[in-house]
Amino acid sequence: MTWIWRLLAALLLAERLLKHLAVVRFFRRPPVRAARRPGLVSIMQPILSGDPALAACLERNLAARTSYEREFIWLIDADDAEARRVCRELAARRPDLTVRVVELPPPAPEHNPKLAKLIAGAAIARGEVLCVLDDDTMLPDGGLELCLPHLDRPGVGLAFGLPYYTSFDNLWSSLVACFVNSSSLMTYIPFAAVREPVTINGMFYALRRETLEAVGGFAGLERVVADDFAVASRLRAHGYRLAQTPLLHPIRTTVRGPRHYLGLIQRWLIFPRESLMRHLGPGDLAAFYGLVVAPVFFPWLAAAAPLLGRGPWARRLALGYFALSFAVFAHHNRAYLGSAVPWARSWLVPLVQLALPAQTLAALLAPRRIVWRGHVLRVERGGELRLVRRRGP
Repeated sequence: MTWIWRLLAALLLAERLLKHLAVVRFFRRPPVRAARRPGLVSIMQPILSGDPALAACLERNLAARTSYEREFIWLIDADDAEARRVCRELAARRPDLTVRVVELPPPAPEHNPKLAKLIAGAAIARGEVLCVLDDDTMLPDGGLELCLPHLDRPGVGLAFGLPYYTSFDNLWSSLVACFVNSSSLMTYIPFAAVREPVTINGMFYALRRETLEAVGGFAGLERVVADDFAVASRLRAHGYRLAQTPLLHPIRTTVRGPRHYLGLIQRWLIFPRESLMRHLGPGDLAAFYGLVVAPVFFPWLAAAAPLLGRGPWARRLALGYFALSFAVFAHHNRAYLGSAVPWARSWLVPLVQLALPAQTLAALLAPRRIVWRGHVLRVERGGELRLVRRRGP
């Protein structure tokens, strides 16, 4: 049976090494040069209060250095008094920048609140380029210069970046951060190396106004839960390509406790179930299962090897897999993420990798219900939202 363990070891270790090499190769590419300056850049941010880091994230984006002319469009709910206070105070501190605070009525319960706000924001934005930026996401200095030139590449309709988390205020925030920081680069980049991207990171992306108008804008997507996949699919349906760029943008989200943590992870995993898994063609679906879904369970295979097999090969497989996985993560954390994960929290990475298979199975088998802004919603097959119960008074 030694040959079985050797074959399994080769599979598991090759998956880690080949994806790592894809990441290294991706970041060694020379930056894309802009063919033309974009003119005014409109940065649209749907905003909801509640996270203690909100003001710091918004202020960091105002302070980000760039050579491009920008306008900020902050889209808030009319009944969100805290968001109104934060936005107006920050805008008053920066009279040198164009910041528009737009108050909107709450969307219908079965409508995706982010898309509802983007429809309103796109209608008033004046920029040649429109950027969508989540309220917990921060653009680094020079981030626009790194990303927007990709819109000049032939056939590209949308450019997007890569997220990583910087929130380590408590255990639950740290678990989310370690999950994203150990998987983001090893998911988005290897897939884009073998297939055209089929979805985007919805935390930040950019497209030209003329492109958005050519595809019909965001209208008609309001009932779709996975807004990133919905926008990506609309552009691909009109013949546009999606460009994965080397822009790395930090995110600060405070995860309050175990229930918040489990709900967040479950939503992230349910969304692909009802979008990617139900709408991709055979080739893209095979790549998605082979490069993204199947490797989720590799840590369990490695951990089970010493329990199921006899002899040194099974033990070497487990030790080698987890040692290589951690070494790859440590290199990415230091080389690309600016050591975002503190060394004292890095022990959580193997724990996250071992927990993810169980969380994935739970998301695949869980009822298609989520709680969004207090409303209980059902995610229909294919990703549309249907109201089950409104939030109480």
